[in-house]
Amino acid sequence: MILVKKGFALLAASVLTFGLAACSNSKDTAGADGKKVLTVSVEETYKDYIESIKAKFEKENDVTIKIVEKQMFEQLEALPLDGPAGNAPDVMLAAYDRIGGLGQQGHLLDIKPSHTKSFGDKEMQQVTVDGKVYGMPLVIETLVLYYNKDLLQTAPKTFKDLEKLTEDSRFAFASEKGKSTGFLAKWTDFYMSYGLLAGYGGYVFGKNGTDPGDIGLNNKGAVEAVEYAEKWFKTYWPKGMQDNSSADDFIQQMFLDGKAGAIIGGPWSAANYKEAELNYGVAPIPTLPNGEEYAPFAGGKGWIASKYTKEPELAEKWLEYATNDANAYAFYEDTNEVPANTAARKKADGQKNELTSAVIKQYETATPTPNIPEMAEVWTGAESLIFDAASGKKAAQTSANDAVNVIKENIKEKYVK
Repeated sequence: MILVKKGFALLAASVLTFGLAACSNSKDTAGADGKKVLTVSVEETYKDYIESIKAKFEKENDVTIKIVEKQMFEQLEALPLDGPAGNAPDVMLAAYDRIGGLGQQGHLLDIKPSHTKSFGDKEMQQVTVDGKVYGMPLVIETLVLYYNKDLLQTAPKTFKDLEKLTEDSRFAFASEKGKSTGFLAKWTDFYMSYGLLAGYGGYVFGKNGTDPGDIGLNNKGAVEAVEYAEKWFKTYWPKGMQDNSSADDFIQQMFLDGKAGAIIGGPWSAANYKEAELNYGVAPIPTLPNGEEYAPFAGGKGWIASKYTKEPELAEKWLEYATNDANAYAFYEDTNEVPANTAARKKADGQKNELTSAVIKQYETATPTPNIPEMAEVWTGAESLIFDAASGKKAAQTSANDAVNVIKENIKEKYVK
């Protein structure tokens, strides 16, 4: 599941409800046995994991853990209304790019964690806004390269290797002469193409993603990246790759049918390839033509606590407990999602799982997705950045300039007072 671009309507709605923050949570936190109750919200797929780790926490803190099953993004969208009404859970999971906005708008408990040494700067950056920590990192996530082991002996190492695949007749696209499916990537999607832009020196916001007044998506490097993307769309790829609504289906089908040698995708896709019994490999995305590494968005999710909780101390203890070395690794064993906890991640890397190792390696070059509310305008403003150039509608520089102007205007209209 892609953990970005989802549910940004929350940002506007939560501003309207912020004035309700003074309302107290009316929920009685005592259970039938007189013990305090801490409500933990997770999706159904994580329920068994919570059941497996809760007993120790309950015993050490004389508390009862109550599990609520709810889809993560639904829970986050409900928090601004449910919190003041006393109906929100105490703790829940959140995609990193959602934490900043919820924290700034007063819906999250800011914490003073004691074991941040278990995480690197990149992990803590994704749960920190304006110097305040609003959660604890649980999982890291980024794009990787999938390749068909029946078609390629080894993973491509450079984009020059990928370009060579277009000369292989096995990947010729029959209905369009001269076109190839040797390597495919949904670059019309900003989330998928950002690693290309960043690898050439483009960036979303300055000051490590915190300065919306400094947008680097139309600088010299970003434009070079767009021009390189144009080469793929115009020279190598079938015309259908320009259709953002259907390109992903096309890419997935070509890969599953053994007609694509390599594709860029997320770790969430691996389950489908495994179910299809595809002989696939996973590796970091190849080095770009300029000699730099592909630098996709770094994402994932962490534990957060509601500002409206009646048990802030217990909630903060849960955040640290659920992300400690042992529990972070247990989460990996249960879900195969790569731990943010560095000790647990090292142990996971030792399992020699190709997907795990590829995500860990690629994460080294990945850029944390800005977690400030203004990021919502980037997703919409940059939607056609690559498409307009790839389709010949605009020159690369013009397309980049227009996208940045749209982003700036929307930020000015919605966020600048």
